[in-house]
Amino acid sequence: MRVTMAKKRKKGFNFYTFAIILCIIIILASLWVIFRPDKLITPYGLEVIQEKFSKNEEISENEARKLAVKQFEKMGENVAQDSLEVIKLQRDDGLYYYISSEKNTLEIRIKGGEITRINAVPVKE
Repeated sequence: MRVTMAKKRKKGFNFYTFAIILCIIIILASLWVIFRPDKLITPYGLEVIQEKFSKNEEISENEARKLAVKQFEKMGENVAQDSLEVIKLQRDDGLYYYISSEKNTLEIRIKGGEITRINAVPVKE
């Protein structure tokens, strides 16, 4: 019996090692899917900055300005928070901050701090 076990060990690659390797690959792929950063890409290919605010949390004007500066920098425009013009808008589904710089505009939902429009184009269709 010892001889047959030694032969099996020397064999190396068998069904059980294949199954273990497959399980490890599936677990690693699952972890990557779960923990990858969420990237929201607009229909015209622009990446949208997303901050971690709860859906019911109202953001302040200052937080909206910081988020707008990050998004404008992502779009290639360097702006200061003080130079941004902020207006509150009322839409059917809630209040928004309309933030404009010299070249670009954003709409940020006050509840949740989500960017909904960039340059008057909806982020999600």
